[in-house]
Amino acid sequence: YRRDHDGAYPKSVGLSVWGTSAMRTSGDDVAEVFALLGVRPVWDEMSRRVARLELIDLDELGRPRIDVTVRISGFFRDAFPHVLALLDDAVQMVAERDEPDDVNYVRAHGDGERPIRIFGSKPGTYGAGLLQLMDSRSWRDDADLAEVYSTWGGYAYGRGIDGVPARGAMEAAYRRIAVAAKNIDTREHDIADSDDY
Repeated sequence: YRRDHDGAYPKSVGLSVWGTSAMRTSGDDVAEVFALLGVRPVWDEMSRRVARLELIDLDELGRPRIDVTVRISGFFRDAFPHVLALLDDAVQMVAERDEPDDVNYVRAHGDGERPIRIFGSKPGTYGAGLLQLMDSRSWRDDADLAEVYSTWGGYAYGRGIDGVPARGAMEAAYRRIAVAAKNIDTREHDIADSDDY
């Protein structure tokens, strides 16, 4: 991205995070969210759990704090509610940090309200609704696909937030995304042969 944009960093990145990938990699996607935000987990050595989060100083970080929007799978939601809380804590820490907008893109994108950056399907449901729509052959164009994706995925998650309808917040966050990625941790399948993508 920086090569294509004269060295500038993307102001917003979207990541698709799956539970199975998180398990196979011991949390690479979660670490990537923290790194983009400029937040470091502090570990309790006895329990090997994250005791707290701390902001990385901008001088050490050496770049702006990138706004990150996460689309979680249903399995991730069900298996890692404590991680959702930590991810949300990281977003809130960055949003509340008194830093200039040109080095803190989460704060720059704030509108005075609590930033919501974690979205997924309604509690108890899985997927994005697109497979069912494609199988039914009842869609005509991209707008139909977008409508189903937004309807299925417009639920917010985080600390104290467990699947609250938030389609407007999701659409606002998605509109800002300059780079979207789904990290691949296995060679068993890919975007060309798995309908999950």
